[in-house]
Amino acid sequence: MTRRTGMRPLRIAMIGQKGLPARYGGVETHVENIAVRLVERGHDVWAFCRTRFRPGSNGIPVPDGYVRDRSGERYRGVRLVYRPSVNTKHMDAASHALLCALEAGALHRFDVVHLHGIGPAAFTPAAKLFGRRVVSTFHALDWRQVKWGDRARTLLLKGEARGALRSDGLIAVSRLMKDYILSTYGVDAECIPNGATVSPPRGKGTIGKWGLEGDDYILGVGRIIPDREYHILLEAFRELDTRLKLVIVGTETPRTAYSEALEYMADDRVIFTGDLFGDELEDLYANCRLYVLASRVEGLPITVCEAMAHARPVLLSDIPENVEVGGDAAVFFKCGDVNALHALLYDLVEDRGRLEKMSGRGRSRAESIYNWDLVTDQIESFYYRVLGEG
Repeated sequence: MTRRTGMRPLRIAMIGQKGLPARYGGVETHVENIAVRLVERGHDVWAFCRTRFRPGSNGIPVPDGYVRDRSGERYRGVRLVYRPSVNTKHMDAASHALLCALEAGALHRFDVVHLHGIGPAAFTPAAKLFGRRVVSTFHALDWRQVKWGDRARTLLLKGEARGALRSDGLIAVSRLMKDYILSTYGVDAECIPNGATVSPPRGKGTIGKWGLEGDDYILGVGRIIPDREYHILLEAFRELDTRLKLVIVGTETPRTAYSEALEYMADDRVIFTGDLFGDELEDLYANCRLYVLASRVEGLPITVCEAMAHARPVLLSDIPENVEVGGDAAVFFKCGDVNALHALLYDLVEDRGRLEKMSGRGRSRAESIYNWDLVTDQIESFYYRVLGEG
């Protein structure tokens, strides 16, 4: 993988992720996949991370590909820069992003400062104080999440507006978000989606540790939060007369009554694995019979891209973001409708012919649209255009 012919290598700052490798959420998954590929193309990429997420501290394992020497810390070639934050619910991300935006703008001679998320995008003016070119990616309209109160939503909307109006280049991960930005702020954002790594088929790997054999479970992946509507999935599954298991990958941090309620609803066919990454998660994707996402709020769900990349059929709630990513590869149910979800689970899980067709369409969709290599091509080209060199 090489950068565009005749184009100079760039120095790029990534701000908005908690840390690398990706163990925390969709933004980290996006940044890791893009940053590593940009490094492979000869660019100098710095990822600004929160100090408490440094590998080897606070129980965080040291991953393969992590190097620490006199020149600093790197992960798969990406330079890791650790800076502190005010560790509270409302100040953690904002305090870190402000500090990093000021540093990236003032020091290190970055060609591009790339802010990830509408919260970090609030600090676009800080990064531009010293003449840097700033690109902001809107991954989700975070103010829609249940967890935020009125004051937090107001602050997130202000950050969104600053990012939209002050960035030198703006990226939306979905067409729906691109349309929202244009209608709300009059700014024509570039639509560059999330992606997945399209790999050859893999064996059963590590799934046996959960008592699984392959093709004997339904899978759901993502943080355990009310917006993901796992309670709808559990209720629909509970009434399903099947020997299949339901595997839910993710945690709720900090833990609240929602997790406890889900565990109370679950019968002995439900497996809560907690957070999984790397091969363990890939093995679960590759061997499930069906992937289900019941969410009420999404940006452009990476988990769906990953399921399709593994040629797994997907059943999704009919929110516009899911309809966009799933397209003709997915089957949709009315969001929040337990009976509709139950009926489709009943129809699908034993319909091998239909599942096989969905699997093939999903993999083709991931290869042609939601593919990290293609996404990196688009982001790299966008950087050069923002710099006036494209």
